[in-house]
Amino acid sequence: MSPFASTLRLHDRYVLHERIGLGGMSEVWRAEDEVLGRPVAVKALAAQLATDPQLRATIQREARAAARLTHPHITQVYDYGEATLAGGEVVPYLVMELVDGHNLADRLAGGPLPWREAVRVAGQVASALAAAHRIGVVHRDIKPGNVMLTETGAKVLDFGIAALAGPHHPLAGQTGEPLMGTPAYFAPERLSAGPPDPASDVYALGALLYRTLAGRAPLPVQSWEDALEVHERRTPVPPLRIAGLPADIADLTLACLAADPARRPTAAQLATRFGAVGPADPPTTVVPPRPAGRAAVAPPQPPTLVDRAPVTPRPAVVPRRPRRRSRGPIAALVAAGLVLLVGLGVMLNLGDQGGGTPSVAGPTTGTWTPPPSTAAPDTPPPTSAAPSPTTAEPGPISLQQLATQFVAILAQAQAQDEIDRRTVEDLRNDLTDLFRGKPKDRDKRVEDLRERIAEAVERDRLSSDVGERLDDLLDRLDVSSSRNNG
Repeated sequence: MSPFASTLRLHDRYVLHERIGLGGMSEVWRAEDEVLGRPVAVKALAAQLATDPQLRATIQREARAAARLTHPHITQVYDYGEATLAGGEVVPYLVMELVDGHNLADRLAGGPLPWREAVRVAGQVASALAAAHRIGVVHRDIKPGNVMLTETGAKVLDFGIAALAGPHHPLAGQTGEPLMGTPAYFAPERLSAGPPDPASDVYALGALLYRTLAGRAPLPVQSWEDALEVHERRTPVPPLRIAGLPADIADLTLACLAADPARRPTAAQLATRFGAVGPADPPTTVVPPRPAGRAAVAPPQPPTLVDRAPVTPRPAVVPRRPRRRSRGPIAALVAAGLVLLVGLGVMLNLGDQGGGTPSVAGPTTGTWTPPPSTAAPDTPPPTSAAPSPTTAEPGPISLQQLATQFVAILAQAQAQDEIDRRTVEDLRNDLTDLFRGKPKDRDKRVEDLRERIAEAVERDRLSSDVGERLDDLLDRLDVSSSRNNG
């Protein structure tokens, strides 16, 4: 039986209304935060497992890891607590963002997605993973059921079995560690004991994108026995043959599924390439209308430590934001003016710092290529793609290069109506501030610029795709080198 019941009040503020998800390890309730007056989701550890100190430690780690993640494509964790019930049992619980939408698994029940829509969803998931990997958090259960489709894009659910990456993970190398994940999306290296690796999330994302494009999993895996067999045999993944799908994206999807983790691209590289795809066509399936008088609430997915019974999805209507359109020649003139305006300000400040004058040209271009290997590749390497402003070659960049590429992205965003004029001015000023003051303070100014970008995305003044591209660009800034040169 559930340890919780409707109308139960937790921490004197969270009032439970109805259970919306149930799994082998946890259950999820729709609730109300009476202090802040907002709906929330409360995820509780199942009563029969709550006495296990290791599992209680796992969910507490979830709270600490997930609370560090603030990203438009990640479900936010608000709070953590432990409820002592009438019988004396202690039940840990998480308070999370209540996501309105439907999950990708339900959407795929009607067949594969159009390739543009599939790649854009994968790009948003990749962006979420890149943000998590930057702070050492690995999800370990990326699958369609853990991706919600909302009016603001995809959201990754359930960092509840996420773990801190690295050799100091408490469960690393111990025998008997549970296989956390889903067999069809399980990377081969995870079948051996060891700490979680971001590359395993990339494998799962590749399997998810393949499934979303082709309507089937890349390998015939339905159970842990199947996973062991196909990975031991090194069963090859069939090539993707999707009408209209660019060859480099097909190759990149297969590269994610490489048996050798070192040959896979990073989540940040995937976010950059997949984010370059234009707007997706509207979904071809019609979502059933929600019952009258009921809010649409999609069930957050509990961690998959064991197989769980399917949860009947609650129907929802997901409004789509109108496609943004370019404003033709006028937009081109505005974009050119923006390049000159921002470039002029940056050049003046670079001149003050003795850093030289950056060229106001488009950003450098390139595509991801796997690391050199003497062994025969088990998946075809990605082919070269036509240059694109969003497929920048990974690697550190200088302040001058940052200014050039940052300006080009802003110009393109304004031309495509993905940013408002006030935000352009704010970001221009923050960019200019990078070249002012003492070089040792540049780290702080970079973080200020990041916060400005995140705030603009949150307030819908900047599209999430453009925000991710700007944030990834800041990741590549070689601050130590800029200190020496500035």
